[in-house]
Amino acid sequence: MIQRTKNILHHYASMMSDWLKNGVGKNKKTQNLTSENQCFLPADNYIDSNHKLESLVRKLKSKGKISVDIEGNSLYSYHSRICLIQISTRDENFIVDPLSIRDISILGSVFFDEKIQKILHGAHYDIHMLYTCTGIRIKNLFDTQIAASFLGEKKTGLAFLIEKNFNVHLQKKYQKSNWAIRPLPEGMLEYAISDTKYLLPLADILRKDLIRKNRLSWVREECETLAGSVKNQQLKKQSRLRGFGKIPETKYPVLETVLNIRNEIAKEKDIPPFKVIDRQTIYRIVTADHISLEKLKQITFSHRHIQKYLSLMLERIKQAEHYKHKPEPIRNQRSYRPDFAQKSEKLHIWRATKAAKLNIAQHLVLSHRQISSLASMEIKTLQDIYRIKSLKNWQKQKFGNELYEVLHSGGRHHR
Repeated sequence: MIQRTKNILHHYASMMSDWLKNGVGKNKKTQNLTSENQCFLPADNYIDSNHKLESLVRKLKSKGKISVDIEGNSLYSYHSRICLIQISTRDENFIVDPLSIRDISILGSVFFDEKIQKILHGAHYDIHMLYTCTGIRIKNLFDTQIAASFLGEKKTGLAFLIEKNFNVHLQKKYQKSNWAIRPLPEGMLEYAISDTKYLLPLADILRKDLIRKNRLSWVREECETLAGSVKNQQLKKQSRLRGFGKIPETKYPVLETVLNIRNEIAKEKDIPPFKVIDRQTIYRIVTADHISLEKLKQITFSHRHIQKYLSLMLERIKQAEHYKHKPEPIRNQRSYRPDFAQKSEKLHIWRATKAAKLNIAQHLVLSHRQISSLASMEIKTLQDIYRIKSLKNWQKQKFGNELYEVLHSGGRHHR
């Protein structure tokens, strides 16, 4: 309780310092960056030119930690763009406007600098957007959502964590707004900054708790893995066909056909694919018996973007129905070992017990993919555990001996 009070006092003292430093207490007005008469953000901290961006990069280079978030327009456009990049230090908040600056790649020298820790929350979207849109990669990532998960938090949303630790309620009404509009209302800018200005003190709290529980190295490796995942962004074809309910594999050619048409329309109209037709509608089309133009019209009557393409869709569906789906070859025949099911069950039981003891979610202990990999292998020695590439180092160090017992000696897994 005392520590939490200190954190709150330190946070508000920092905010008051910013308030006085920016001249708000002296009734000074900043440049009008939006349609409002006055903006909470100092004019120099709204980065909308190459000169300002270069100055910001020089300033960030001297920092040991910064917090970062981005806002995109993926809910409104097929070609997703980064519309804002919010960056906070211990003392200041900044907003970078990529729509006003042609090339923001100079930020890569900050994000790729291992000496500067980048604090993000739920960083998967941010790091993939940065890499896809600008080629920027992040090194030395600390994801506060991952940290909270490994501390046993059942709710890991940023708003919840901020309210719990600082008693500050974040407004989320602009969460699904179109960040490509200009000028941006002051409320949207303030919302954008609220996602980064609390991250540094939040990371301080989470880091201390992780150290106390000897789990900081776990989170560091998970964050490193996440940051490096941009190297493998191409999804497998089969992954694209999942998530539409229980569609028989024989219907996969039809499903792929419908997805391709949806993608073509979305690209042509520059809208997100889900606004052409949603998953539920796709499922109804693919699983329909004796599909006809009239039936397509009935299924898609509420989706205006696809109406003039229904004849084309029907033609392609009829063609796809003649294809025979050939399942991908099974690469790992060991998964069909006679004892695979038995080992898998033991690992699931051990995982549930271990997760309860550590008070974290089961998938953090072992993922389904890792369980499948372990169960498909013949574990003869403890070193076999340490050679499994799908296991992270922290998992091998923490669970190696126990996993060996579960898989090799009959499973004394209720330790």
